[in-house]
Amino acid sequence: MAVTRTLLLSAAFAAFSLSAVAEVMTVEESVVMDYRPAVARIEAADSATARSRLQGVVSRLSIDEGDVVDAGDLVAVVTDATIAPSISALASRIEGLQAQIRQAEEDLTRNEALFEQGFFPKARLDEQRTNLDVLQRNLSSARSERNALGARQAEGRILAPADAKVTSVNVVEGSVVSPGEVIASFATVNGVVRLSLPERHAAQISEGETFALRLPTRGDDVRTATIVKVYPELRNGELIADATVPGGLDALVGERVDVLAPVGERRAILVPKDYVSTRYGVDFVRVQVGERFVDAPIALAAPLADTEGKYEVLTGLKPGDKIEKPE
Repeated sequence: MAVTRTLLLSAAFAAFSLSAVAEVMTVEESVVMDYRPAVARIEAADSATARSRLQGVVSRLSIDEGDVVDAGDLVAVVTDATIAPSISALASRIEGLQAQIRQAEEDLTRNEALFEQGFFPKARLDEQRTNLDVLQRNLSSARSERNALGARQAEGRILAPADAKVTSVNVVEGSVVSPGEVIASFATVNGVVRLSLPERHAAQISEGETFALRLPTRGDDVRTATIVKVYPELRNGELIADATVPGGLDALVGERVDVLAPVGERRAILVPKDYVSTRYGVDFVRVQVGERFVDAPIALAAPLADTEGKYEVLTGLKPGDKIEKPE
């Protein structure tokens, strides 16, 4: 029984020792990349407008600012009140011409039989054939005119020019619009964002370069972006570049972002945040001094841990120090 108790105590002590060892780490230097934030703004990679091709009234409006539409979706309907009566008049005219043609064909068939028997003059027969040809041509012209009016009426259906997000709507239902007037504006949502950067960063931005994109208005969310195109012309003293963001970027057009441009590498001491404790506004780590661990004050480069959950320590530690995770 005593032997069993001794073995259990030995096993427990060994497990405690292993656990204690696992909570101790040796401080080492790491190579970190320094970034300099450049303030940029998000623009639409491509923009488009939907315009009216008719003079008329907006009888239907299917979109609002912020909506996402697919290419070909119905945006609005513009109605020209003069088209429908013209189509109706042409329909009646076509019906009349068709009735005249049927009567002329019947008369021509009957008179051709009489002509073969010698009871109908050839001059009258040729005149009837000419009249039938004129009626058929008038019918064809009326149908073409009706098709043209139908196509013009179809131009009142304003469609989305591309897969895009609606940025502005310039009319309301009942508005009177003219040909060429803008109904709505769109920004494409093809996964490419256009960045507007200060001119001084032109030497740091090149096609194919990958960099971090920080969104200050969205909890400092950091995304990875890759430059796919740098435009050769400055606009208002700013460099314009297109970048792709994996998974897309749900941001507002004109929203401010920080482009974290790399400026060089350096060596630094990084400590997991679990090894740092804060009391009365002072940060401490438990450092081994001799055979025991004591709380030593340290200075951190930033009050928040990085994306890997580590703090950069400026002073208070050196490579080779052993630190213990606080209880």
